[in-house]
Amino acid sequence: MNQNEKTNKAFILSLIAGILIIINTTLLGVATTWFTEIIPTLPGSSGNDTTILYQLTAIGLILGFVVLIGAIMLHFKPSKKKVWGIIIVVFSLPSVVTGGGFIIGFILGIIGGALALSRKTMQATKSAITTP
Repeated sequence: MNQNEKTNKAFILSLIAGILIIINTTLLGVATTWFTEIIPTLPGSSGNDTTILYQLTAIGLILGFVVLIGAIMLHFKPSKKKVWGIIIVVFSLPSVVTGGGFIIGFILGIIGGALALSRKTMQATKSAITTP
Protein backbone atom coordinates (compact mmCIF):
# COMPACT_ATOMS: atom_id res chain seq x y z
CA MET A 1 0.00 0.00 0.00
CA ASN A 2 1.61 3.28 -1.05
CA GLN A 3 1.51 6.58 0.86
CA ASN A 4 -1.30 8.15 -1.20
CA GLU A 5 -3.58 5.17 -0.60
CA LYS A 6 -3.11 5.46 3.17
CA THR A 7 -3.81 9.19 3.07
CA ASN A 8 -6.90 8.65 0.96
CA LYS A 9 -8.20 5.91 3.25
CA ALA A 10 -7.56 8.02 6.35
CA PHE A 11 -9.27 10.99 4.68
CA ILE A 12 -12.32 9.02 3.56
CA LEU A 13 -12.80 7.25 6.90
CA SER A 14 -12.38 10.47 8.88
CA LEU A 15 -14.69 12.38 6.54
CA ILE A 16 -17.42 9.77 6.92
CA ALA A 17 -16.86 9.81 10.70
CA GLY A 18 -17.30 13.58 10.88
CA ILE A 19 -20.44 13.48 8.76
CA LEU A 20 -21.97 10.67 10.85
CA ILE A 21 -21.19 12.48 14.10
CA ILE A 22 -22.84 15.66 12.78
CA ILE A 23 -25.93 13.77 11.54
CA ASN A 24 -26.30 11.85 14.81
CA THR A 25 -25.97 15.00 16.89
CA THR A 26 -28.39 16.91 14.67
CA LEU A 27 -30.95 14.17 15.20
CA LEU A 28 -30.37 14.47 18.96
CA GLY A 29 -31.14 18.18 18.70
CA VAL A 30 -34.28 17.51 16.68
CA ALA A 31 -35.44 14.90 19.16
CA THR A 32 -34.74 17.30 22.02
CA THR A 33 -36.82 20.01 20.39
CA TRP A 34 -39.84 18.08 19.18
CA PHE A 35 -39.75 14.57 20.64
CA THR A 36 -38.39 14.90 24.17
CA GLU A 37 -40.53 12.03 25.42
CA ILE A 38 -38.78 9.44 23.21
CA ILE A 39 -35.34 10.18 24.67
CA PRO A 40 -34.51 7.90 27.62
CA THR A 41 -34.38 9.69 30.96
CA LEU A 42 -30.88 10.75 31.92
CA PRO A 43 -29.42 8.84 34.89
CA GLY A 44 -29.95 10.59 38.22
CA SER A 45 -32.88 12.72 37.08
CA SER A 46 -36.64 12.39 37.23
CA GLY A 47 -37.10 13.72 33.69
CA ASN A 48 -35.18 15.04 30.73
CA ASP A 49 -33.79 18.53 31.13
CA THR A 50 -33.73 20.01 27.64
CA THR A 51 -30.94 22.39 28.64
CA ILE A 52 -28.54 19.50 29.17
CA LEU A 53 -29.64 17.85 25.94
CA TYR A 54 -29.10 21.10 24.01
CA GLN A 55 -25.65 21.40 25.55
CA LEU A 56 -24.86 17.84 24.45
CA THR A 57 -26.09 18.75 20.97
CA ALA A 58 -23.83 21.80 20.82
CA ILE A 59 -20.84 19.81 22.07
CA GLY A 60 -21.52 17.03 19.56
CA LEU A 61 -21.78 19.47 16.66
CA ILE A 62 -18.48 21.07 17.63
CA LEU A 63 -16.80 17.66 17.87
CA GLY A 64 -18.24 16.57 14.51
CA PHE A 65 -17.14 19.74 12.75
CA VAL A 66 -13.62 19.52 14.19
CA VAL A 67 -13.34 15.90 12.97
CA LEU A 68 -14.64 17.01 9.57
CA ILE A 69 -12.17 19.90 9.38
CA GLY A 70 -9.36 17.57 10.46
CA ALA A 71 -10.26 15.18 7.65
CA ILE A 72 -10.39 17.97 5.06
CA MET A 73 -7.06 19.39 6.24
CA LEU A 74 -5.55 15.89 6.14
CA HIS A 75 -6.49 15.77 2.46
CA PHE A 76 -5.22 19.25 1.56
CA LYS A 77 -2.14 19.39 3.84
CA PRO A 78 -0.86 15.82 4.18
CA SER A 79 2.54 17.12 5.32
CA LYS A 80 0.95 17.78 8.75
CA LYS A 81 -0.63 14.33 8.87
CA LYS A 82 0.33 13.62 12.47
CA VAL A 83 -1.33 16.81 13.73
CA TRP A 84 -4.54 16.10 11.80
CA GLY A 85 -4.51 12.45 12.88
CA ILE A 86 -4.20 13.44 16.54
CA ILE A 87 -6.99 16.01 16.17
CA ILE A 88 -9.26 13.43 14.51
CA VAL A 89 -8.64 10.82 17.23
CA VAL A 90 -8.88 13.26 20.14
CA PHE A 91 -12.18 14.74 18.96
CA SER A 92 -13.67 11.39 17.91
CA LEU A 93 -13.24 9.90 21.39
CA PRO A 94 -15.62 12.23 23.31
CA SER A 95 -18.18 12.10 20.51
CA VAL A 96 -19.33 8.78 21.95
CA VAL A 97 -21.10 10.80 24.68
CA THR A 98 -23.47 12.27 22.08
CA GLY A 99 -23.95 9.02 20.20
CA GLY A 100 -20.63 8.89 18.38
CA GLY A 101 -22.17 9.09 14.93
CA PHE A 102 -24.28 6.02 15.61
CA ILE A 103 -21.10 4.52 17.15
CA ILE A 104 -19.84 3.80 13.61
CA GLY A 105 -18.64 7.40 13.27
CA PHE A 106 -16.70 7.05 16.50
CA ILE A 107 -15.02 3.85 15.29
CA LEU A 108 -14.26 5.24 11.81
CA GLY A 109 -12.78 8.38 13.36
CA ILE A 110 -10.42 6.33 15.52
CA ILE A 111 -9.39 4.16 12.56
CA GLY A 112 -8.98 7.13 10.20
CA GLY A 113 -6.92 9.07 12.72
CA ALA A 114 -4.77 6.02 13.44
CA LEU A 115 -4.14 5.55 9.70
CA ALA A 116 -3.08 9.18 9.44
CA LEU A 117 -0.70 8.72 12.37
CA SER A 118 0.78 5.50 10.99
CA ARG A 119 1.64 6.96 7.61
CA LYS A 120 5.37 7.52 7.07
CA THR A 121 6.61 10.76 5.59
CA MET A 122 7.63 10.83 1.96
CA GLN A 123 11.17 12.04 2.82
CA ALA A 124 11.78 9.10 5.15
CA THR A 125 10.55 6.72 2.47
CA LYS A 126 12.72 8.33 -0.23
CA SER A 127 15.85 8.23 1.96
CA ALA A 128 15.21 4.57 2.75
CA ILE A 129 14.99 3.83 -0.98
CA THR A 130 18.17 5.72 -1.91
CA THR A 131 20.26 4.30 0.94
CA PRO A 132 21.95 1.03 -0.02
